[in-house]
Amino acid sequence: MLASMMRLFRDVYRVSGRRLPLLVFLTFLNALLDGAMVASLLPLLKAVGGAPGSSDDRVTLAINGALSLVGLPVTAISIAGFSIGLVVLGVIVFLAQAYLGAKLQTEYVASWQMRLFSGYFSSEFGFFRERRAGDLISAGITEPVRLGGAFYQANLILSSVLFIGVQIAVALVIAPVVVGLLFGAGTFLFIVSVGLVRRGLMVGEEMTSANADFQSDAGELIAGAKFVKATATEERAVARLSRTILRLRDLTFSNAFDVQVVRALFEYASGFVVILLLVAGPTLLAVDVGTVVVVVAMFIRLFPKVTGLRQCQQSISLVLPAFDAVMAMAMAAEVKAERSLAADGAGTLSLGPASIELDQVSVEIGGRIILDNASLSIAAGEFVTLTGPTGSGKTTLLDCMLGLRRIESGTVLIDGERLDSLAVADWRRGVGYLGQDPMLFHASIEDNLKWIRPGTTDEAIERALRLASADFVYRLPEGLKTTVGDAGSRLSGGERQRIALARALLGQPRLLVLDEATSALDAATEASVVETIAKLKGTLTIVSITHRPALVAVADRTIEVNNGRVVSQTPVFAA
Repeated sequence: MLASMMRLFRDVYRVSGRRLPLLVFLTFLNALLDGAMVASLLPLLKAVGGAPGSSDDRVTLAINGALSLVGLPVTAISIAGFSIGLVVLGVIVFLAQAYLGAKLQTEYVASWQMRLFSGYFSSEFGFFRERRAGDLISAGITEPVRLGGAFYQANLILSSVLFIGVQIAVALVIAPVVVGLLFGAGTFLFIVSVGLVRRGLMVGEEMTSANADFQSDAGELIAGAKFVKATATEERAVARLSRTILRLRDLTFSNAFDVQVVRALFEYASGFVVILLLVAGPTLLAVDVGTVVVVVAMFIRLFPKVTGLRQCQQSISLVLPAFDAVMAMAMAAEVKAERSLAADGAGTLSLGPASIELDQVSVEIGGRIILDNASLSIAAGEFVTLTGPTGSGKTTLLDCMLGLRRIESGTVLIDGERLDSLAVADWRRGVGYLGQDPMLFHASIEDNLKWIRPGTTDEAIERALRLASADFVYRLPEGLKTTVGDAGSRLSGGERQRIALARALLGQPRLLVLDEATSALDAATEASVVETIAKLKGTLTIVSITHRPALVAVADRTIEVNNGRVVSQTPVFAA
């Protein structure tokens, strides 16, 4: 666990820089002031005559000397003022430490969340295909929060260690024999509770896995709520979630009860040791009552810290595995990082409609050949449709054109330039994409339309909506301000599709990709959209996967794909 904590602090330093050593310094200063404040009770007790004994102990001599140095008389009032000054200074330092600690913790969580989601969307599209959405969401949202908890617990451990160290050092100056006995008792209790910490680490690792399963299952079932309701399988859905909920319940209970066992062990044992010292100190150890009272006061404050330290170790063992989880996900995203060439190293894209050529392209996924030496050529401004049976490789062909799929062999050319020599983001900014199930955000229609080009004018929006036969938007009670719901759930399938087409056109694409884009439209709306697409011919390149006769009829050419190969390329002749 110590090695994991050191890696955690190094990573926090990566984010926080020199503010982390400042936090450590403030933590030490807070512990020092606290110890000095309690130690100042010894000369105060002697000054008010509340405890017998000589006044030549080191603490008393040091405080009396400090008062004389500033010209103050050594009286109970001046010593009390000195103690109050230490309390006030301690409060100031404590609040500064608490402020900085909370700030670094929240910044650390946010930095990991931004790092992970930035890594996700900087990676190749294959990175998303290879993982459950729940795993990505859990690693990007839940695990960084747990990691923030690890930072908090580590900070508490550091505070406790420094507090304990300073208190013991001060107490050693006052009564080394008494401290030795107390330290021995604390060490014994630590050894007794080692097994609980080890169990906490195992529980923490299992909770990381259980949280990911819970996020994934919940996300899938909520997204598929319509299927669940339509098939009357609500009980199965709840049962599937309940298994993970009960698993998390048992793990959380196990850790929570272990923490209380540690607390009981330390707190009740410490009470026994304090009583023993008060009774035996003056008689068996030859230590005056005033010294015993001060040392016991120190350890009364100290034992909760020792208890807290053990509880923190127990708690941090539960959340430390989150560090390994987020680090593993970040590294996986970095390995899959999408190649992005610098401007001076990338090829130059042309203006206007794009030309596309695939030459002997092969793609293999999981040992299965998806494309097998597929070749095709699409001229700038041409409208082609891809047809073929399900699983023939049509979507993979589109993915290769967009640079979303790694190819095993062959070449993809855009405007005569190899796609792997281009800045792929520049190429995709010229692509308008419309899939069978369009992606709409839970936001207004206007916000969705401006996703690609935030600065789009109202005039451009109106023109695109009319082109896409989506001017029904203006008849809605709230018009462009209408919220579409989660994934556009407040709109019909055809309405979602037309809004998504308008958005694609607003991006001023060089290539318009239509993946079964008219399949959700009724005949009248489809005819209107097809007419719009037909008018776009020549102004941009259009590639459509479709089985709809209306779209095939207005295309320049139909390309048939089967078993991963392009088997025919047929021109469409007007009747």
